[in-house]
Amino acid sequence: MSKLSIPTKVPCPNCKTETVWSSDNPYRPFCSESCKNKDFIGWANEEHSIGGDSVYDDLLSGDIPPEGY
Repeated sequence: MSKLSIPTKVPCPNCKTETVWSSDNPYRPFCSESCKNKDFIGWANEEHSIGGDSVYDDLLSGDIPPEGY
């Protein structure tokens, strides 16, 4: 008895087109090379960002004093 697997579908982060999550798609999670490139260009142009506390952005763990110091 074999199980039929239902392919997992995810929305393309760029255009929201439903795309099958598969190793056959070299652009995953994007639907195409075009969407992948548009996302990359957005990051390169600083149109996207990851939230965080800018006070700590330039600190390395060795730069933070130990607690109680």
